[in-house]
Amino acid sequence: MMPCMILYICSPRHTTEMINNKMISSSSSTILTTHLLLILTTHLFTTSHSEKCNPDDKNALLQFKKQLGNPNQLSSWNPTTDCCNGTWQGVSCDTDTQTYRVNDLDLFSIDLPQPYPIPPSITNLPFLFYFSLSNIPNLVGTIPEFISNLTNLRYLYITQTNISGEIPTTLSQIKTLVTVDFSYNKLTGPLPATLSSLPNLVGITFDGNQLTGPIPEKIYFLLRH
Repeated sequence: MMPCMILYICSPRHTTEMINNKMISSSSSTILTTHLLLILTTHLFTTSHSEKCNPDDKNALLQFKKQLGNPNQLSSWNPTTDCCNGTWQGVSCDTDTQTYRVNDLDLFSIDLPQPYPIPPSITNLPFLFYFSLSNIPNLVGTIPEFISNLTNLRYLYITQTNISGEIPTTLSQIKTLVTVDFSYNKLTGPLPATLSSLPNLVGITFDGNQLTGPIPEKIYFLLRH
C-alpha cells in the first residue's frame, strides 16, 4: 500500500494572520531595540556631562601627582572620578560661582617616594587662589619662578620642606598675594625688596630659614603687626 501524504492547506485568512503576527513581532523587536539604545545613549551622555571638574584642571592635577612620584596619599586622585566631588585629597573647587574650577590645593604630610621639586604642572591651574605644601620632607629644589604665573594666587604656603635657595623676586608679579608663609625650609639669601610692592600683602612668615641681609621696611612693618 502506498503511504499517504497529508497536505495542510491554510486558508487565506490564516495566512494573513500569520504574516501580520510576524510583522507585529518584528516591529515590537525593533521598538524594543531602539528603546534600549536610547536608554544607553542617555546614560552615557548623562555620565559624561555630570562631572563638574574641568578636564584641563583634572589633567593638571594628575600630571602634578605623576611629577611627585604618585605618592600613596594621593591615591584618591582617580582619573575615573570627579575631582570636584570632595574625595580628592586636598583639592577644592569653586562652588560659589559654580564654575567648578580648582581654586584650592592644600597638601599636608605627603610621603614622596624620593626627592622631587615643585612640579611645573601647577601652573596649569590658573584659577588657584590657595596653594599650600606643608610637612613634605622630600620636597626639594628651589621656589620656582614659574609660580609667578599663578596670577590669581592669594595665599601661598610652602613650609616644613627641604626647599632651598633664594626667594625669587618674581613673586612680586603676583599682585593678588595676601599671605606668604615660607617658614621652616632651607632658604638662604636676602628677602626680596620687591615683595614690598605687593599691594594686598598683609602677612609674611619666614621663620626657620637662613635668610640674610636687611628686612624691607614694609615687610618689617608687617612682621611687627
